[in-house]
Parts: sequence; structure tokens; C-alpha cells
Amino acid sequence: MKTFALFLRRPAFFAGILAGVFSFGTGLAARTTAAGRPAPRDTARVLTIGNSFANDATSFLPRLAESTGRTLVLFRANLGGCSLQRHARHLNAALANPADPEGSPYRNNPGVLGITGKDNVSLPEALAAVDWDFVTIQEWSQRSYKPEYQEPHAKQLIDAVRRLAPKAEILIHQTWAYREDHPFFQKDDGFTQQKMYDGLRAAYTALSARHGGLRILPCGDAMQAARATPRWQYRPDPAFDFKNPPAGRLPDQKGSLNIGWLWGKNKEGLPLFHLDAIHANTAGRYLTGCVFFEGFYGVDCTRATFVPDGLDEADAADLRRIAHSVSLGKCASSSSCPSAAAAACPSAAPVAAAACHKPAAAAPAAAAAPAACH
Repeated sequence: MKTFALFLRRPAFFAGILAGVFSFGTGLAARTTAAGRPAPRDTARVLTIGNSFANDATSFLPRLAESTGRTLVLFRANLGGCSLQRHARHLNAALANPADPEGSPYRNNPGVLGITGKDNVSLPEALAAVDWDFVTIQEWSQRSYKPEYQEPHAKQLIDAVRRLAPKAEILIHQTWAYREDHPFFQKDDGFTQQKMYDGLRAAYTALSARHGGLRILPCGDAMQAARATPRWQYRPDPAFDFKNPPAGRLPDQKGSLNIGWLWGKNKEGLPLFHLDAIHANTAGRYLTGCVFFEGFYGVDCTRATFVPDGLDEADAADLRRIAHSVSLGKCASSSSCPSAAAAACPSAAPVAAAACHKPAAAAPAAAAAPAACH
């Protein structure tokens, strides 16, 4: 009850309880709009509501911010493989009964939240504990291109954020398509990486428009734009025997933005050669971290000097350039906005930011950039 009292003290939360647990009109939904990039700031207080993709995108964010002399306060309400539906389920459980363990699945960080005496916290607790500047939401990657799964779960989460963290801007974390060799794309059913990207881009764009033109952190656009350049195109190693891999050896995966092939262990503890074509590797985490950096701080990520181990300076500079070109003047949804492909080409003329600020119900899918644009 002590922890519950922490967010009962917040007037917005208490008003919500008196109103009958979160009933919202359309006025609040229009509060956050697809205005251009945020004004430059030195400190960002960020709460992510996501899964491993949000962990990937924030992996290098603290160091990127530090390298530019900026401060980051970050709490990750992330659960592996978690969908909007599951986050909403935990939220609703916490609202119905704050003592229900089902409502508190998120690992506590007392140093950030100031909540002590418990290992896990609920989303209402986390939202009310800090005056957040930004809260991000994302869909489970396996559902990212399937908009039929978004509602009413996205609305429940967005409404809760607007009530419990009224100062926060809600941002949509656009996830990315899997690597070309993922099993999804090997079924001869016509489903390709490009189709996954087109679908998730349209789904997140529609989600933004439905909720007042929320800004989008274009991580999926950045990944796809990078893949359209020669440096970041993945091609299977023709000299590697994937059916009978030499023990402990890995194929050449230069150009990949995903973890890819790796050695692990199976349930019996025996060596297992397996594929992770989903999660970002060092390069992918750096690229998406730069997108997050610009989205929060309103500052050109090419100013960042941090380069993680395993990435050389030239590649880091290339990834910063791509992240910046995709993020620059990025709108939530408009057919007038540059596609991810065009944004990756330095020669492409930037679209005036003012042309990007009118939300649309949907946007045409972005086509892959020609490799020559790099």
C-alpha cells in the first residue's frame, strides 16, 4: 500500500480513480500531434513500454547521450516478446487490483523510480513515479505488420499514459523487418522482407493517425534504408556449409544489422548452431539508438562521438548519417514525406518539414532505395 500511495499522490491519477477508472474524451487524444522534431534539450526522461526491440534501441542510448554532454533518465518497462495486448492486460490487472502480481511484471529500478521495497512494479506506478518527457510504445514484432491486433490495447495504454504522465509526449517506436534469411521469408508464399516492412510501416502510420498524429521513431525506416546501401546489404556466405557447420565456426555475415547465425546450446547442453534474424546486432543497435537519440533530444546524432566495441569509426559515421537522414524532418504520416529509401540518399532533396505535419489515415509503403544512392 505504501507504493500504491506513491502514485495516488499524483492528482491526475486520483482524478482518474474518481472518474471511474480512466474514461477519456477526444480532447486529450489530440494533445500530442505530429509536430516536427522536438526542440533541443539537454536532459530526457524516457520510459519505454516494449520488449527486446526497445532494449536493442536503447542499448547504446545512454552512451550516445553522454558523448554529447547530455543526460538520460531511462526506465525500461520491457518484457521479452511482449505485445501491446499483453502490456494492456498487465495494466488492467494493476488498475483493478494494485496488489495483484499480474499487474506488476516490470523489474523495479529504485534508482530511477524512487520506489523501494519491491522487486517488480506496475505500469501505473512507473508512469506516476517520474515526470517523464517521453513514453514510447511498440507492437510485438511478429504482429508489427498486422494492424488488427493493435486495438483496443494501444488505446488503453495511450489513455493511461495521458492520464498518469500528462507531461509526457507519447512516441511510437517503429520496429523493423527481420533479416532476409528469416524462416518467415522461406515459405514460397510471396511474403518477403519488403512486404513485412511495408506492412509494419503502414500499421504504425495508421496507429499514429488514429491517436492524434503521434510522432514516430523511425527505426524500421532506418534499418531498411541502411539495407538498401551496399555496405549494409547482407548476403549469405557462399563458402559456408550451413547444413553441416564446422563446430564453433560462423559464416561471414558482414553487412548484417541483425545478430544472425550463432552458436549456443540446446536443452541437453549440446552445441547448437541457430539463427537470430530478428534482433539487432551491434551495428543495428547503434543505428536504432541514434534514431532514438534524435527523437528525444532534437539534436543531430552525427555530433555523437561514442562508438561501441566491434564497430569501426567509418561504419559508425555511416550509421549516424543514415539515422540522421531518416530522422530529419520525420513526420508521423504523410504521403508528402520522404520514404526511408529517399532519406538514406544524401543527394535526395529534403522535404520541407511543414509539409510533413498533416496526419493521414495511411501512407504509401516506402520502396527500397536503389543501391546506387549510397
